[in-house]
Amino acid sequence: MKMLSVIKTKRKWSYIYAYNLRTLRDIFVYCTRHKKINEKQLYHDMARNIIPPPKTQWINKNIKRKERLRLEYIHAAEYLNLIKRERGKIEPNFESFIIEKETILEANKRRIFKPSLGSPSLVQSEKWALANIILSYERAQDYLSWFLPVRKRGESLRFNLDIFKKNGKPIYLLGKVSAKKKGSDILKKGVDRRLYKIPSEYIRLVNYVFPSWFRELEVIDKVVVFPDFSEDKQLWHMFYPIKIKDEDFLNKNIPRLLETTFLKKEDKKNIWIPYLIYILALKFGCSVRAIKIALKKVYKEDYEHFYLERTSLSLMKRHSQYEDSYIKVDGFFRSSIILTRRDNERSRKNG
Repeated sequence: MKMLSVIKTKRKWSYIYAYNLRTLRDIFVYCTRHKKINEKQLYHDMARNIIPPPKTQWINKNIKRKERLRLEYIHAAEYLNLIKRERGKIEPNFESFIIEKETILEANKRRIFKPSLGSPSLVQSEKWALANIILSYERAQDYLSWFLPVRKRGESLRFNLDIFKKNGKPIYLLGKVSAKKKGSDILKKGVDRRLYKIPSEYIRLVNYVFPSWFRELEVIDKVVVFPDFSEDKQLWHMFYPIKIKDEDFLNKNIPRLLETTFLKKEDKKNIWIPYLIYILALKFGCSVRAIKIALKKVYKEDYEHFYLERTSLSLMKRHSQYEDSYIKVDGFFRSSIILTRRDNERSRKNG
């Protein structure tokens, strides 16, 4: 099995394990507010949750080196050139991506930092700014390049997000992971359908960091490909470029779209929701969120022809792996949709 090609870099400690992109934004904004802050003071303020912690608390009793998580995030912010450190002082870095960084600050000009306040969601302008900044990170360039046609080994990646969305194909991570591994070390490229070995230093980045970042930025989305309908009957996690905005997908004629996609010769068909999401994501490059909104809408407007079947809560407790792939409507999980061809579509088919 061939090893994935990666960019060689002379920069030290080039692997970033800061999973939460909002937290990196918060560190940059906080340091900018102070203009220049003592490094020890920044650590202290993070420990007191003045800078909102990611999902894991800044100080966790179960972590032997309690400063490690804070160090990871400060290093990540520095490596992405959001901040710079010198002689025990930390200050914002405006040596590059000035417009992007000013955009982030403008979006946070009324931001208040208090221990009781969480980290607000990224607004659209921040997503644009952070995406541009992250595209300069060589490890992120490696990751995004695996969605695209094969490039020569060592060749510097040159593309923008428009090109990525236009030409990108899904990548797949094998769902079955060895107990000794921190994540899947097998990746399948959609561009050539071949299996590749993930370099050991990239396993956490590819399984957790980059999927978290680029899903937050609405650059990619994730679909679980269950053995029931995968090509090789194995469990895969499919990550794919989002090619169409939610509103553009929702403006389509969704009833007609569902009928032409899934009702070929049949007049009625029961379709498993995870499979339906997988097919629509592949065909249209729309987000999973948009697909679920569309299904809820057609069900509410015309349940006679687009009926979402319930699944029991007791069954969901035994099979919780389906939770993100199912739809919840009126307090019930819906596992499949029964499509019945409408009379006007039936006559159009026959006529």
